Amino acid sequence: MQNLYNNRIANRSRPPSHHNRNTLTKKQIPKIASKSSNPPLVEELLRNLIKVGEDRISRMVDASLASDYLYKEFCSNTGSEGIIRRMVAAKVLTDDAMSGGRFKRRPCQFVSARYTSENGGQIQQVTLLNGGWVAVDPSVKAGTEGRKFASLAEDSVPSATKDSENISNVRIQPRVFTAADERVAHRLECLAMGDVWKEEGYGGENEEQRLELDVREALLRMNLPLNPEGATEALIRIGRWSESERDRSQRKKSTVEPWPPEVLEAARALARYENGRREMLAKKCFSAKSKNADLEGRVNLSLLPCVCIDAKRASFRDDSIGIRLRSSTGRNVNKAASKWEILIHIADVSDLYFHEEKANSNVIIPNEDGLNIQVLRQAAERRGQSRYDLPLGPLHLLPPVALEALSLSTNQNKVPNRCVTLWAYIDERNGKILEAGLERSVISSPLAMSFADATTLLTSGVDEIPSAMTNTKSVLAVAERNLSLWSTRHRQTNKAAEQRENRLATREKIAFELSTSVETERDDGAGGSFQRSRAHRLVDSSLDLYAFALGALMKRANEPIPRAAGSGADRGGRLGTAPLRRYIDGLAQRQALSVLCDYGIPLSPNECREAASAATQASNEITNLRSTKAINGSRKPLSQRNKHQISALHKLNRHLISTGGINNQRQVNAISTGRNNEIVIEGVGATARLKGVGNLVGGEKLLVQVLDIDPEKGWLDVRLA
Repeated sequence: MQNLYNNRIANRSRPPSHHNRNTLTKKQIPKIASKSSNPPLVEELLRNLIKVGEDRISRMVDASLASDYLYKEFCSNTGSEGIIRRMVAAKVLTDDAMSGGRFKRRPCQFVSARYTSENGGQIQQVTLLNGGWVAVDPSVKAGTEGRKFASLAEDSVPSATKDSENISNVRIQPRVFTAADERVAHRLECLAMGDVWKEEGYGGENEEQRLELDVREALLRMNLPLNPEGATEALIRIGRWSESERDRSQRKKSTVEPWPPEVLEAARALARYENGRREMLAKKCFSAKSKNADLEGRVNLSLLPCVCIDAKRASFRDDSIGIRLRSSTGRNVNKAASKWEILIHIADVSDLYFHEEKANSNVIIPNEDGLNIQVLRQAAERRGQSRYDLPLGPLHLLPPVALEALSLSTNQNKVPNRCVTLWAYIDERNGKILEAGLERSVISSPLAMSFADATTLLTSGVDEIPSAMTNTKSVLAVAERNLSLWSTRHRQTNKAAEQRENRLATREKIAFELSTSVETERDDGAGGSFQRSRAHRLVDSSLDLYAFALGALMKRANEPIPRAAGSGADRGGRLGTAPLRRYIDGLAQRQALSVLCDYGIPLSPNECREAASAATQASNEITNLRSTKAINGSRKPLSQRNKHQISALHKLNRHLISTGGINNQRQVNAISTGRNNEIVIEGVGATARLKGVGNLVGGEKLLVQVLDIDPEKGWLDVRLA
C-alpha cells in the first residue's frame, strides 16, 4: 500500500501533459460557478475535481487498482477470484483510511439528472462524480502518523507497579507497530541520542521547526518537549526503551536502556548461554584429546595464531586475520605460487538468524531460561544497523551484553571463538585467487591491536620489535603481501573495485585537509579521523576479499544471498563482514553457511528479497534523516560554531590579509566533500556551503571566491570564482 501511495503522490508532483496545461485552476472556480443555476453545488464539485485530479495525475484510488498492488499474479476482473481480490483491496483501503493516514474515503458526488419531462417524471439519466479513496498530502499523512503513534502510549499500561526498581519486573503489554510507527520510533531514537541537534545545540524555535512533522506531532500530542529528553520519555512510554528506576524525580540518564525489557532479558539469557558454550568448547579444544573432539562440526584452527586489528575505541571485535600452511590442509600445493592460505575469520552469529522451521538436524538452536531468539532477531531487524555517529552515544544493533557475548574474545589464553572462516589461496606471482572456500571454525583468542600499533609493527625491522611479537609480525607480513597483490589485481580487473578505490582516495584527501583544523585521536573514521595507514589497508583488503570471494562462491552455487541496496557487486560492497553491526550481514552469513557448509536450510529467493527490502528500509530511514538535516542545516553556516572551524577561519583570514588571495581577488583553492554543496578550503580545513550550485561530486577541485568571513562568529560565505 505504501508503494501505491507513493505512486499516486509521485504522479501528482509531475508537471501536466501538454494538452492539460490549460486546465481549471482554483482561482477560476468561483467565477465559473457563479454563472450556473446552483453556484454552491458547482463550486463544491469543481473543487473536488481539482483535489482528485484527472488522467495520469489522479490521486483517486479504487479497489481494482489497489488489488494490482496487493496481488502480483494476473487475474481476470470478471471472475469470482477477481471479485474477491477487489473486496480484499477495498477492506485494506478502508482500514488504511481509518488508521493508516495514507488514504481517505471520498464518496460519490451527485452532478446532474435527466428526467422524461421538464416538469419531472421518470429519471432517464443520473451523472455522478465517481468516488473511492484519495491519497492525502504527505504533510497530512505525516501529521496523522505522528498523532497515531502518540496513541500507542495511551495503551502502554505496565503490569508491574510504578515503583518497580528492576527492569525485568516491568511488562508493557505487546502492541503492533505499523511501518509508519517503526519509522517514527526510529526517528525518535535518533533524536533521543541528539542526532537532529548535532550542529546547532538544543532549544530554539528554529530547532523545533527542523524536526520531522511526524516526530513533532507525536511529541506534541504526548505533551512532551521537542528535544532529546522528550524523545526519550516518548520511547519509554510506548515500551521501546526502558528504565530501571520508575521514580521520575530520581531518574538518571544512565538508567535508561534503549531497548524494551523483553529484549534486555533475552540478551542477558543469550550471554549466559554463550559463556557456557564457550567454556565447553574450551575444554574440548585445548584438551589432550582435542584432535578428535567434536567441536559442533567445526574445523579446529585454535592452534593457529591470528590478529584482530581495529580502532582503539572498538568495543566489539568481529573479524581477525590469520594464515595457514597449504600443505596442512591436504589440498594441492603449487610451490611456484605460494605455500600459504590466507584466513579471514568473522564472528559466527548465524544461530540468531535461524528460524526453527529452517533448521535441520545439524543446526544448534540456543536453549537457555529466558532466551527468546525471535525477540533478539526482531530487535536487530528493527534497528537495522548500529550507529556510532550520534552525539549522545551509539545505538547498537543489539544490547551490548549480547554483542559482547557474540564478539571475538581477544588477548585471552585458551579461550576459543566460533567463527565463519574464508580461506583463500592466492598466487603470489600475480595476485590471482587460485582457490577459496568457507568453513565453520573454532579459532584461538586473537591478539588485539590498534591500527597504529599494527602499522608500527609492519614498518619496524625484526631487530626493532620484542621477540614475543615476531610471530605476529610474520603473520601480518604474509597476509599483507598476499592481500596487497590481490587488491592490486582486483582494481585492475574490476571496475567497481577501481571506483571504490577512487572514492576512498577522495575521502582520504578530504580528511587530510580537514585534519589541519581538527585534532582527533580517533582512528575509526569518525570525527574527521579517516585515514589509510598500512594497517587500515590490510584490514580493508581482507574484508574486500571476504566479500568478493563469498559472492563468487554463492554465484557458483547458483544460490541467492541477501544484500542491502547499494552493497551489490557493482558497487564493490561488503557482504557478511559485519554481523555485529548490520542485520543484513547476519542473514548473509546464515545463508552462506546453509549453502556452502550444509548448515541449515537455505533461504528462498523471495525470503532473500524480503530481507534485503527490510534492511534497505532501515537504511533509508537513516539516510532520509541525514538528508533532511543537511538541507535544513544549509539555512545557517555549516557547523561553523565549533572551535575547530573558528581556528581554521582565523588561519584563512590571516592568509587573505597577507596575500589578498590569488590575484588579489580573495580567491582560494577548495575541494568538494561530496556532501551536497559543501567544500573544504585547501590548507586550512575550513568548511562552507558554496552559493549558487547544487550537489557536487566528492573530490572535485574548485577555485572559490571568499565573499565574507567572520572567524569569531564562524561565518564563511563563498561562491565559485
